[in-house]
Amino acid sequence: MASIPRRLVPALILAGALSAQTPIGMLISEQSRSAFTTEGAGARAMGLGGAFIAVADDATAVSFNPAGLAQLLAPEVSLVGRGLQRRVGYEDFETTGRRRVLAVSDALASSTRFDPLFASATAPVRLGGRNLVLQLSIQRVFALGEHDSRILHEDPVTPGSGVASQLQQNISQSGQIDRYSLAAAYEVSQRLLIGAGYNHWRGSWEISSFSRRTASSRSTAVSFHQSNTLEGDNFNLGLIWRWPTWSLGLVRHTGFHADYSFATEVASDLTALGLTSPWVQTGLHWPAGTGLGWAYRPKEQWLITADAMQTLWSTARYMSPSPTLNGRSFFDFERGTRTPNTTTAHLGVEYLWLTRNDSIIPLRAGLSREPQPLVDGLTGEQRVIYRAALGSGFKRGNTGVDIAYRYGWAKRRASQFLEVDQLLSKTPPTSVGIERIQEHRVDVSFIYKFDRQPVDRALRYLFVGD
Repeated sequence: MASIPRRLVPALILAGALSAQTPIGMLISEQSRSAFTTEGAGARAMGLGGAFIAVADDATAVSFNPAGLAQLLAPEVSLVGRGLQRRVGYEDFETTGRRRVLAVSDALASSTRFDPLFASATAPVRLGGRNLVLQLSIQRVFALGEHDSRILHEDPVTPGSGVASQLQQNISQSGQIDRYSLAAAYEVSQRLLIGAGYNHWRGSWEISSFSRRTASSRSTAVSFHQSNTLEGDNFNLGLIWRWPTWSLGLVRHTGFHADYSFATEVASDLTALGLTSPWVQTGLHWPAGTGLGWAYRPKEQWLITADAMQTLWSTARYMSPSPTLNGRSFFDFERGTRTPNTTTAHLGVEYLWLTRNDSIIPLRAGLSREPQPLVDGLTGEQRVIYRAALGSGFKRGNTGVDIAYRYGWAKRRASQFLEVDQLLSKTPPTSVGIERIQEHRVDVSFIYKFDRQPVDRALRYLFVGD
């Protein structure tokens, strides 16, 4: 095949090969923007289906609703970790166009990873006869780690309807975006809690992809690698209005302007021209989010909670003096609004089981629906993940442990690039089928509480005086 037209080179280099008008850009967008779903961290919350905005009564509250920290009465440290297995299946794909009808073999890509998600140190102090709580924490908001390897076969549906071929593809994404937080919450009255957190975001991640197609003894390949860094600051503001049997929670994550940099390399044996962009330093508007939660205790042993969180992903856009980048979407690199805003919904229930020896064992269950800011460029279908969770925990002395298991699934019609020459031209993908996602996740939270009096005296000496 001929080399890449010279008119495509500036767009690929200046835009980091992300332009939605080039298939290589669509491929990078599809493969590197698939894990951006904002979640709080905590096994108790996950066992409740993520419905924690109106509850928020442990140290992980800062990632759901910082006002909930005002309910903590003892100094404590907390740690949260997770294990995740994720499987993506490609089923019933068919390649059409250019006088061809090819059946594509099914494929399954699987990855397993373990991550620390959250760590915090929390200290309450009395101020004006009410509880004031201070906290330092770090949360891994996005753990960007997927490693997929698959082999696909295309075979003619009928004689003469195309040439059989094989595609080998390896995709690897690694890195993370972390959020460092300083939060404070205050018990304004018995009914009203308020809280705020200052967050510093810092992220670094990379994606590498290699595709090789073999047909009629002819082999073609393309690869790309992209490095990214992000840094910025925002605030979380929260409020909880509580009554004896019910409570309402409200949280606002402010949007912010982040410093974003990326560099891209594209190579193919179809052309002697290698495309390498230098580091592009630009701005990125990170979207705001608003959440509303409700919790109800019909009896002392029962808790029912639900919440919804909207994130304005359509506003995640490049902020750059360069007209090539400015105003384009972070997800699909278009100037329009194909990237949707998302509203996640969560529902949870907890029952406190009193055993014969007077121990209390919490039993939790939850459901959630979590759309992602990812829409297939050909079918127009959005990825939506449904999840079901179970959880429990125990306390012994100053130590508490919570554990939760969550199963997630998704299904949509999606397109794939199965021919290397498509990636280096303006030919759209021609293979469409079913994408199925399955997730198995386990979260564990560990909390250790300290005696309040020594910490209270030290904080009063530092900030109040004798």
